Amino acid sequence: MSPEQARDTLVSTVEETSTVLDVSGWAWTGAPEVGNCGDRPGERANDNYGYSAPPQSRDFAADAQKVAEHWKSLGMEVRVVDSPSVVVYATGGPVEGLSFSTGPGNYYIFGTSLCVPGDASELRKKDNG
Repeated sequence: MSPEQARDTLVSTVEETSTVLDVSGWAWTGAPEVGNCGDRPGERANDNYGYSAPPQSRDFAADAQKVAEHWKSLGMEVRVVDSPSVVVYATGGPVEGLSFSTGPGNYYIFGTSLCVPGDASELRKKDNG
């Protein structure tokens, strides 16, 4: 998988996750951010990406369960933490990892792409033109 494919898979997985909730107003918290991963900088890269929206529901546990079930359907290992706020964590599947947080204030979906061959510095230069 190329760095671009890994980034695109991350973005689509995060944004697709938002569609399982009856929540409007989703917006990215910034462009996908590339970084080094693995033991040797310059040889492997991954991206981080976040998406947020104000919650329209107060049933945070039910929304977290919807997200957890969706991520399980993608073949991910899922864990739900319910204190101090409800958070869902997932690993595996199409990305390295994801989290869904119900607070404070906004819903957040954050993810990290798979670690693939690539130089983060060169990818940043390419992304920035």
